[in-house]
Amino acid sequence: MQDFETLKANFINFVPLKRGGQKAVFSAKHKQYGNVVVKLFFKADDRSKREIDINKSLSFDCVPAIYETGQVIYENIETLFAIEQRVDGEELRTQIERGDRFNLKEAVCFLEQCLLFIQQLESKNIIHRDIKPENIIISTENKVYFLDFGIARIIGIQSITNTTAVVGPHTPGYAAPEQFNNLKNVIDSRADLFSIGVVTYECITGLNPFSEGASSHMEILQRTETVSPVTFQIKGDTQQQFMGLLSSLMGKYPSRRPSNSIQALNWLNAAKSTFQYEEDWQ
Repeated sequence: MQDFETLKANFINFVPLKRGGQKAVFSAKHKQYGNVVVKLFFKADDRSKREIDINKSLSFDCVPAIYETGQVIYENIETLFAIEQRVDGEELRTQIERGDRFNLKEAVCFLEQCLLFIQQLESKNIIHRDIKPENIIISTENKVYFLDFGIARIIGIQSITNTTAVVGPHTPGYAAPEQFNNLKNVIDSRADLFSIGVVTYECITGLNPFSEGASSHMEILQRTETVSPVTFQIKGDTQQQFMGLLSSLMGKYPSRRPSNSIQALNWLNAAKSTFQYEEDWQ
């Protein structure tokens, strides 16, 4: 098995990007694949393998392609690696923190791309379960890319998370109540729709409606179950149809959200006739 230095010899401009408890991510340029990111998974467990398998199985143009996977010795440990397409763009979290805010037209374009992504996932019985600004890149051409299938679930395949666990895998502030309460029998793509609603709301207002002002992880979860996001008046949303759709996506109970991405897309398309974009204000 090759060591990490041997693997690195295939790249130039090999630069660390981030490191967490589960994996390290590097930016580099590969001799064959061009601009890439290299991911090292510290634990060769079922979840890491499933993340790679799910990502490799997707042929979505909104998900970076995986070019190569294998094993390497890193810090004296046998480690999984993946070489992945690097998108020329910027993390959505960076844009939000810089103070960028979506106007109505930008929000509609973003939400539409998100819902089309969910529709593709539904066709493969996959739930992403970790849609958040850190896992979204906006390319230089304003195309939305979705990253990190680390806690994704394939419906109908045995779950990795213990069914008796009180709390399921989640990111507080973006996960739906049924997800962090580990109610597996009701978790489906509507959990991803919830996350999409929260992210879009945050891109418009600059605020996460559940984590803003919360002092702890537990308080965020409690607010997610009890607090309804404040209705925000979006300029050009003449009949508040767009805000109404976001409120529905962020419904506390799955039954109060659109039943799937197609229903949400139909709502969005029907509402477009009521929108007045900035170029129409003249």
